[in-house]
Amino acid sequence: MSRNIRKYYYLALFGGLVLHGGTLLFTFEGTYDAFVHLFFADHYASHWFETWNYQWYTGFTVTSYPPLVHHVIALLSKVVGLKAGFLLWSFFVILVFIRGVFQFSRIWVGEEAAAYAAILAVFSTSFGEALHIFGQLPSITGVAFLLNACPELYAWLRHDERWRLFTGLSILAITSSAHHVTTIFGMVFFVLPTLGLAVMNRAADRSGDDDIHFRDIFAEVIRVLPRAVFFGIAVITITAIVIFPYWYWSKSDPITQVSIPHGSRDNFLEVTSSGLVFFLIPWGMMLFFLPFLFRELFRKRNIFLGLSIGLAFLLGTGGTTPLPRMMLGETAFNILTLDRFTYWASLLSLPFWGYFFYHLAEGRCREYLVRQWGRVIHGLCLAFFIGGTVISALVVVNFQNFRATQPTAIDMDPIVSFLERDQHHKWRFLTLGFGDQMAWLSSQTDALSVDGNYHSVRRLPELTSRAVERLENAKYLGADGISSLQQFLTVPEKYHLKYIFSNDKFYDPLLFFCGWNRVQQLENNIVIWEKPDIPTLPSVLPRKNQSSVHRLMWGILPISCLLFGLLLNVVVRLRFGSLMEKQVVLPRGERQLWTVNLIWAVLLFAVVSGTSLVAAYQHYDHATPEQLIDAYFGHLDFKRFQAAHQCFDPDNRPSLEQYLLELSVEGGILSSYAKLDTLEVEWLPTEGAEEKHAMVTATWLTAIRTYRSVHDIQLVRRGLRWYLRPFTLEQRTPPDQFVRLPSVDFHSQGKRRTVATTVEKRDVRDRPDVYVLSAALVNGGGTFAVTGQILNVDNDPAYLTVEATVYDSLGQEIGRYNARDVVQHILYPKEHTGFRVDVEEGMLDAGAVPASFDLSVRSMVAANETYKRTGVQGLRLDQDRRLHGELLNYGARQIIVPQGIINYYDQGGDMVWADAFFLEGGIRPQRRKAFTFSLKDLTDFRIVQRGNDDRLRVNGVSRRAYREALNFPASPDAYRRHTFRLPGEGSLDLSITAQMASFSDE
Repeated sequence: MSRNIRKYYYLALFGGLVLHGGTLLFTFEGTYDAFVHLFFADHYASHWFETWNYQWYTGFTVTSYPPLVHHVIALLSKVVGLKAGFLLWSFFVILVFIRGVFQFSRIWVGEEAAAYAAILAVFSTSFGEALHIFGQLPSITGVAFLLNACPELYAWLRHDERWRLFTGLSILAITSSAHHVTTIFGMVFFVLPTLGLAVMNRAADRSGDDDIHFRDIFAEVIRVLPRAVFFGIAVITITAIVIFPYWYWSKSDPITQVSIPHGSRDNFLEVTSSGLVFFLIPWGMMLFFLPFLFRELFRKRNIFLGLSIGLAFLLGTGGTTPLPRMMLGETAFNILTLDRFTYWASLLSLPFWGYFFYHLAEGRCREYLVRQWGRVIHGLCLAFFIGGTVISALVVVNFQNFRATQPTAIDMDPIVSFLERDQHHKWRFLTLGFGDQMAWLSSQTDALSVDGNYHSVRRLPELTSRAVERLENAKYLGADGISSLQQFLTVPEKYHLKYIFSNDKFYDPLLFFCGWNRVQQLENNIVIWEKPDIPTLPSVLPRKNQSSVHRLMWGILPISCLLFGLLLNVVVRLRFGSLMEKQVVLPRGERQLWTVNLIWAVLLFAVVSGTSLVAAYQHYDHATPEQLIDAYFGHLDFKRFQAAHQCFDPDNRPSLEQYLLELSVEGGILSSYAKLDTLEVEWLPTEGAEEKHAMVTATWLTAIRTYRSVHDIQLVRRGLRWYLRPFTLEQRTPPDQFVRLPSVDFHSQGKRRTVATTVEKRDVRDRPDVYVLSAALVNGGGTFAVTGQILNVDNDPAYLTVEATVYDSLGQEIGRYNARDVVQHILYPKEHTGFRVDVEEGMLDAGAVPASFDLSVRSMVAANETYKRTGVQGLRLDQDRRLHGELLNYGARQIIVPQGIINYYDQGGDMVWADAFFLEGGIRPQRRKAFTFSLKDLTDFRIVQRGNDDRLRVNGVSRRAYREALNFPASPDAYRRHTFRLPGEGSLDLSITAQMASFSDE
């Protein structure tokens, strides 16, 4: 290596540490995967040889992920901590990667161009994205060592240097220990082209580069075939041994689950955000030299690498063309994340990217440009490529400053402190809105979570049956995500789930109406929700045992591969040095090649610039009426109220203060707890071209329902800009200026003495007495449910858990289900509620038909008050079976999410069905709001079985025993219910549960 080349090489190493090492200090906590790897590292730091982890899901085996990177971080954490250990290993891998690019490039383009490739590797957008956005440290580690292995294997096959085989295999063992997928696909995309180049060069030694033909290559392949076979067997053996417990787990304990959608499989022309992240960013400025790249790759000497890059390039296009799906097959296409192929293709192209820069800066391209166009054009071209490369790299490295990839950093100490006190760790917990920081919380505590951040090991049917990666981001997964979350919230006792830490109020209505109680808000603004009456975890949890041999292999072999591989390569370098012949790779037809690439670069720049201008115009709010409507609702969705205010006509829009005030008094589930899903715009006729009139139907996704709101919008054009005319809001004024109301409060002391032990027996209150008035298994047109009524006959408020066990005609249990939101979870003394327990169709076995049921009701003393100052007036039924009326709030608190529960009765007075509705908006004190509800058509509803005294139980006691022991109140319900007759059908009653009411939300 010459002095000049060595200077460039060391400059690349230093630049890599400065750029990536310096910025990684501020970016790694915002990456997608960093905390997951820290969680695994924390496991090994505490239990090095333990292969089972209890903290996620209901337990999983850590042999499901190659452990090398996690082992190293775990060892470093003993000295510097987990985060510093992650950073130190990242710094080392950055240096290994740059060295690997340099050494790999030398065998393809020679030392001069390899030096440029090493510098350009520092500014590789694909590497920057993998490190600073995705945080895929094991994958980066694997490809960094793989790049270093390829020159060793080339030298072994090219020059018959046998000791190079051992160094190459030792590095491949490190690669397998870090990321087995890189080894598997790397053999195809990296190693085989490298060995193919060695064969080509061996054949060229015999016949000359100009005269080499297929028969020469074939003859050389026959000569080296025994060695290649030996090498293949060695790689397979090493890969199988060093992570054998992983292969054993994947074979003996496979997991069947629904494929999870990934943006790399999208059509990039339709989903442009996926195209940006998984195609444009990884390739970056390298897109401007594609003609040069493919011209060089499909020279005879580089044909194997050309096929490799071409195949990876094609597979990396995802669903943009049907070819990747056809080549991989439906199953592999839906399992693999295809961005890895783009990542590898861009790294494989780095040698020729450096070769391109070398000739552009001081080689034949420079001579051509200066001769044909002059020094100014050459300088502009060089500045364009250098500036574009540096700027694109800096943008990718600082991507999190432009778009947040994680929620704001959460202080975990208050949560950890909560879990550690009062034996809260004896139950499982769930996080909502934490992003990947949930893994960091698990690293700080030994408490168990029902969720997890490694979907490959999920076994819970509520997760594997749907395309749900994890529960904490359920709202971004649409109906599947919310449905999975609802199952856990409705039957939390199944997994001993008692606590939820919420960082997103979107889930608040779902939590409240599923019967969860808001306990407190921690100093880090995390809200704790608790589910009463959940049993603690058993003292012994189930696990899958692995043999002690597997545990020893898992704890010893990977880290030993790293230590042995590094030591062997250092000794070999000191003993034999590094010998590499000088590669002579000059482009043919260079004049035409440089011209074509220059034209391509100009055209691509024009396309990119034009597309950027069009995109900027399309994102300008006031350009067209359609864009203005989309922009306004988008601003409301993301709570950008100042930007939404700017959408109104400046000639008559209200002040910003007035606008914000009008928004604040609306309240309700749509304004506070909803995400915009779709917009449908219907244009109405207008007289002039300066005005537009539209009826906009917005579909909103909430945690409990999907809502459709209709908006009458008028638009006006002022010059070249379109604006909205201000809306008219409700201006009702309550009659009373000041309201005085008495109240009844409840408080449960819990532990009356301040002691660190559990609650004393004398402080435990008896369960309130409640009575099941009626219950029946109903077939509602193919949908089964258990409906009925429950009365609180006690003098204390009661918190209810209603569980139905459903059986088939043979008496075999089908499943257990809880009432979710069609029930009033807290009953005041002498109050009753209707309920409905839905039999989840997705959880039924094929062919299972419910035929009978048991009902179990559990009650606990409830200290949480419910809001009773509500009323209903003006009930009427129209010809379309829609019930109209008004809900009244005659109390002193604002109702954020009003809920109505409707019980249907037949003509004999027996209850048939129960349903619930939620108003879109809240109701301020002393005000009313209209509602409309479409009633069920009960024509096809039939009662499968009515409950009998022995199969209806409360707190483990049958209804028969309750009837004999209890004294019922003279009136079955001390609280008013609003009854409405259905002509010729029966009747219904309506009760209002004004939950989510609080002083703080007014």
